[in-house]
Amino acid sequence: MEALQFDSLSTEIQAQYDLQKESFRSEHQVLKGVRKAIDERILIVEQKLYLGLPDDLAEMDRLIAEQEAIVADQEELNENELALLEKMSQSDISYGKKLAALDQSKSNRELPLKSKLDRQLSQVALAQKQNTFRTNILSIVVILLIPIILDYIAYLLGLNGKTDTRLIFSHYVFLIAFIVIEFFFAEKIKNIVSTFLAKKQCKSFLSEISASLDNIEKAKRKLNVNRH
Repeated sequence: MEALQFDSLSTEIQAQYDLQKESFRSEHQVLKGVRKAIDERILIVEQKLYLGLPDDLAEMDRLIAEQEAIVADQEELNENELALLEKMSQSDISYGKKLAALDQSKSNRELPLKSKLDRQLSQVALAQKQNTFRTNILSIVVILLIPIILDYIAYLLGLNGKTDTRLIFSHYVFLIAFIVIEFFFAEKIKNIVSTFLAKKQCKSFLSEISASLDNIEKAKRKLNVNRH
């Protein structure tokens, strides 16, 4: 998510810079056209002067006025070219500063992201410990509950003999069922309980991941829009 946001901002900065450069290129082409036109005017004046000074005073005044206009236009052109160079320089500086700020913001986010990742990994480790603890508790309950139920059924059916004692360990059905389950089914019961608890925990994690994926897809769509 952070990588996509960084890429999106980087693309946006680059697009703005490219747009400015295209504008500068267009402006430069206009100035080149102006300079070409001034050069042609200078050439015409020089050709007229090459033939000698005109005898007609009106023509001479027009020639002098044209020279003065050319000088004024040259000065204006020089100012416009300097202004364009200044804007290009400022654009480059601004572009560099934005990239530097973006890189700095990325560096500043790396440590919090690492801490966040560490916290999430700690949550996973804690969930594993809790799953193991709950599995042991529930497995013990199940392993004890099944023999108790079987013993109670045997008691109702009179299969425990005529003993009237209520001590559970004096009931042979309970002891036999407990031993059989402990030796042959205990591990399977633990696996079933563990899988059940793990699935519940995974659903919780998957819900969080799904929300993150939705945010990533939104960031991708935004990035694609910026690129096009």
